[in-house]
Amino acid sequence: MKQRPHRVRLLCLTAASALLFSACSTADPAPDSGSSEQPQSPQGSASSPAPSTEAETTAATTGSPSASAQPSKDISAQLTVSKEVMGIGFKLPEHWSVAGDDCQGECTEYDNWEVKDRRGEHVLTLIPNTATSPDGDTNLYEREVLVQKPVPQLKTPTSLLAEFWTGTSQEDGEKETGFSLALIDDQVLADRTEMPDLEYFKIGDSQAPMFWVDDEYMEDQGIGDDPTREGVDTFLASDEYQTVEAILLSVRHAAS
Repeated sequence: MKQRPHRVRLLCLTAASALLFSACSTADPAPDSGSSEQPQSPQGSASSPAPSTEAETTAATTGSPSASAQPSKDISAQLTVSKEVMGIGFKLPEHWSVAGDDCQGECTEYDNWEVKDRRGEHVLTLIPNTATSPDGDTNLYEREVLVQKPVPQLKTPTSLLAEFWTGTSQEDGEKETGFSLALIDDQVLADRTEMPDLEYFKIGDSQAPMFWVDDEYMEDQGIGDDPTREGVDTFLASDEYQTVEAILLSVRHAAS
């Protein structure tokens, strides 16, 4: 945190000449004896450390360097529309929509459902029931968890997980970076290794949905095609992130 340097008032003191004392007092009068003003320590003084802010305390607790920049307003209060898709319920802001991707009214639990914002931009993808295959991905992964929050209304322990990762090809050692934001079953999270894995959670005994934020949407928010931590931190500090986080945390078993 940057602080403005304290200005230290220089007091002209002399006992040698009344005339000199008078000139100095006229240019910069000293405070009277009844003043409550105290001399201020200059920036960096060990005797006057800057107090910690609430945001700094939050960042230290969570371990996320971007946590201190996150907006404090309650975005979840803006989720006023309830949706249900194939046994999965969640909330959206007003004027957002969700529809099966090109299934033309004959949607199944394996189709991609797109959650779109008020501008019609694709923000999240939902697959109500998914296969358990990493689709030929053989990279080895190093993952840095930036946000992990529980979804308490689900019967099976589930977390919202935001993580920055580096994938290394086992064939030529080429590296790529990425960022993912999705729901994941806590047991899957506990058991995963550096090998590829799917980010899915459970509804009931057999249904395994996937619900994640679209890569192109995150690129549009400044993360870029080859994500950097700086770009990810900027996204995590935005209202757009707070909105998608609130949507994911609202996921529940559908009432019907």
